[in-house]
Amino acid sequence: MLGTSPCDQMGANFDALFQSKQKTPKETEEEKRASAWGRDGCHGEYQSANHVVLTTHPRRGCPIKIQWGASNPALRGPVIASITQPKLKNAIGTHNGSYCVYRSIAVAAGKMDPMFRPDLHNTAPPVEIPPAPSWFDPTKIVSMDPWGHMITDAFGSHLKDGTDVRPTVAITKAHIQMPECREAMESGRLEADGKILLPDGSCVVTKAAIEHVWYLPGVAKRFNITEATLRRCMFEQTGGMFPELVTRPDLKLFLPPINGITVYMIGDVSTLSDPSKPVCVRLHDESYDSDVFATAASSCRSCLVYGMLESMLRSSRETVAGMMRMPSNRSAARPPLAEVAAAVAILPGGWESSVDERSGQLCYVHPGLQLKWHM
Repeated sequence: MLGTSPCDQMGANFDALFQSKQKTPKETEEEKRASAWGRDGCHGEYQSANHVVLTTHPRRGCPIKIQWGASNPALRGPVIASITQPKLKNAIGTHNGSYCVYRSIAVAAGKMDPMFRPDLHNTAPPVEIPPAPSWFDPTKIVSMDPWGHMITDAFGSHLKDGTDVRPTVAITKAHIQMPECREAMESGRLEADGKILLPDGSCVVTKAAIEHVWYLPGVAKRFNITEATLRRCMFEQTGGMFPELVTRPDLKLFLPPINGITVYMIGDVSTLSDPSKPVCVRLHDESYDSDVFATAASSCRSCLVYGMLESMLRSSRETVAGMMRMPSNRSAARPPLAEVAAAVAILPGGWESSVDERSGQLCYVHPGLQLKWHM
């Protein structure tokens, strides 16, 4: 090649040789479907529908009704908040909490299928949390779906019919490793039993990620207000984000776009609903400054560690310990009232709201477990 240096000629030969040998691997059908909305961006720009469906006007009603606190899941009905089947929705809002905003960006950028439906095969919880009496009382659990972790069993007929029912609770087994646990083992305060606390200092836990599902009549009753007042205030204070709060009084469920709750359970989970077994509970308001970076500006981590170590000690005595974390990214030591109301609904033994005789403040009481938590 004239007018080029030996180095340029060598580079051109190398590029030609590399391109001639480079082969594109053949994709399977599954990989083609996955890449169409993912890394390759094959879908391109989001193609919107011909018209916009407004929620300011009420529809004719939902064919799948919700009877909160019914005697069985068939009568209760599944929570349907997916946008893939708007005519079947029986709840205000949608799934994924605050992440629904990020999902909309991914769809708009052509990186996610707007009609995506998760594959629920082999998603059963690794532990069994059976129904408790509080599941069948519409006043006991009002901020989460107690059937949300077992929809394939409870609402399998709806799934077979093609209804897009999605879980609102995910349960798995996990290991937690914290330096404080190893220090407690070295000092003799804790001893590994091979079941809850392992020799390497890791703690075996059952983790539950919970998405908020608010039963609006029950939430209003918890705060001694009318449902109409609750709906209007939430509509106004969110900038009119959810018109259905005032236009759809027939929809009693609301999935707010807020962060969910994570529960770490230590010990035998099957005894959670046993009134004869005490439960050690830590209601924790997550603080990244303290929990992650161990700053001295907040005492959250020290309280979290204390609750965890106390849970391990009680679990070793054949009791159950439940540790609750509220991912809210705040440094305040006390959770807000709405999140506390959601938190106390987790344990299925029958929490009741009450007023403390001495302070006159709102508190939650569990008569069977002899527990009281003050606001």
